[in-house]
Amino acid sequence: MNSFYEKLKEVNRNMPKAAKIIIAIMISYYFYRYIFSGALSWGLIIKIPLFMIAIICHEYGHGFVAYLCGDDTAKRAGRLTLNPIKHIDPLGLMLPLILIATGSAFVIGWAKPIPVNYGKLKNGRVGEFLVGIAGISVNLILAFMGAVLLRYAPFIMSATATKMTHEYIVYFVMINAILAIFNALPIPPLDGSKIVASFLNEKIRDKIFFFDRYGIIVLLVFSYLGFLTILIEPGFFLIIELLNKFIVL
Repeated sequence: MNSFYEKLKEVNRNMPKAAKIIIAIMISYYFYRYIFSGALSWGLIIKIPLFMIAIICHEYGHGFVAYLCGDDTAKRAGRLTLNPIKHIDPLGLMLPLILIATGSAFVIGWAKPIPVNYGKLKNGRVGEFLVGIAGISVNLILAFMGAVLLRYAPFIMSATATKMTHEYIVYFVMINAILAIFNALPIPPLDGSKIVASFLNEKIRDKIFFFDRYGIIVLLVFSYLGFLTILIEPGFFLIIELLNKFIVL
């Protein structure tokens, strides 16, 4: 327990205190309301590793593309791996665990950001753009892979197995679509802000990077007020509609 607490402090040391307090309050609320009330649905627990796969592959995508573009920072830090232990952010994991387990309609969480040395990237801003869009691309690819399973699984699996796994494959598609659109929002520290920054001058770019550690407060407020849902829904439904057309071909 002590080692977990020390790790918690270490990986979240740069997060503003206000953000930690807000997250702690949200986690406590869900923990009290659902777990102690007996409303926890353990049938949803299998969705937790699916969510972890989505966010870990997202971060790996950033590191892999950065490596291809000449920056080996993530590799030297031991982050160019799919080992979840290397990517887990305790605060970023605990909140979605509670939200998923309690059947929340909206799930927010994060892994430790992949370290990137933009000065090492080949082709300057082009490399920066490619690294920024990598995570979103990975989630879209995973969503498409899930759609492929939904299209062809009934032909290669028994009826029982298909019924058991269909719900979780659908969830995998949906969570990756949500993560892709969510991360595309131009709000620091999300990928969308990095993509936008790759087209701007140094002064504005530095300001965007400066607000990275404070953006989580904005995201939490937007989530509470329902703004995130409003921002995400159009892109999410577009992706789902396109994938659904592929599934029913």
